[in-house]
Amino acid sequence: MSKPKLNADTVKNAINPLDFYRHELPHAPLVRHVWNDGGLCPFHDDRNAGSFRVNLETGAFKCFACGMAGGDIFAFVMALYGLTFYEALTKIANDWGLS
Repeated sequence: MSKPKLNADTVKNAINPLDFYRHELPHAPLVRHVWNDGGLCPFHDDRNAGSFRVNLETGAFKCFACGMAGGDIFAFVMALYGLTFYEALTKIANDWGLS
């Protein structure tokens, strides 16, 4: 029996954005529903917490200081690690034991 092809919807549905961001941003105070303070922005030399926000329902993120933004956990991993979509999908699936 062969493995099913890697599917973005399957991976996205298997990972709660709260769990994902708690793993990726362990020092962020993720406590509220929807938009949360994501701590220091991982995309620039941030010294002022509060400008980086993450959405715990959709996985979206936005830094109001440097302007980096994306719509889901795949976009976050692509931007953070400089990966293509497929590379980010593969990384997340591997990191979370989904592949």
